[in-house]
Amino acid sequence: MGITLDKVEKKAPELLSLAKTAASAIDTARLNGQRAKVALVLDYSGSMRKEYKSGAMQRLTETILALGVHLDDDGEIDLFTFDSSARHEGTVTLGNFRDVIAKTVAKRHMGTTNYAAAFRAVLDYFKLAPKSGGGFFRKSTGYSAVDARDGQPVLAVFLTDGSPDSKAEAVTEITRASYAPVFWQFLSIGAENIAFLQRLDDLEGRYVDNADYKPVRDVDRTKPEDLYEMVLDEYPGWLDDQRRRGHIR
Repeated sequence: MGITLDKVEKKAPELLSLAKTAASAIDTARLNGQRAKVALVLDYSGSMRKEYKSGAMQRLTETILALGVHLDDDGEIDLFTFDSSARHEGTVTLGNFRDVIAKTVAKRHMGTTNYAAAFRAVLDYFKLAPKSGGGFFRKSTGYSAVDARDGQPVLAVFLTDGSPDSKAEAVTEITRASYAPVFWQFLSIGAENIAFLQRLDDLEGRYVDNADYKPVRDVDRTKPEDLYEMVLDEYPGWLDDQRRRGHIR
């Protein structure tokens, strides 16, 4: 099970309100008892400079950590960043979350917007990358479906402010990722919706519908309860489908 609210209050009292809100959202989504690894995947391209400088990405990290407190057995989340490439930055916990974003990106140069690298980085880190080959679930793509490690899926919250460097490569990688027990919740910031994220949401030819897109506009003006509702909107239905297929517990 995740971390108790008593432990949150003791180790990170400033996150207690968020953790209570997250607990309520999980209850509303009927996800009590459902374990998962939670990944936060942040765009670090040049156009995101203002969001990092203002502290918005730190505050988003804290909001998602409060969700991970309940879903992850260890009460932590995995942090990824992507620009021209992508990387796993480590785990964010109740013990190290303060100023974690500033420490992570210190002395780093911003790059472009490589969605495909981000998709691969998450799959590779969790050792869930689908392999080419046969099997009962083989389709025309040539990939075989992957079962969750320890029966636990991954909920990947992916935030960006723009379209990718290569749309074709992103389509290829999200299609491959549909054979893995990873659900991608796409969030966008900025005044306009990102049409390409909606295209990925509606994409045909995937093994399962493994993604949802919600425009957030402004992270700091979005109430935590509204953000949690977005993140947990289509995730329960995907879990049911994965469970029916035997890929998760």
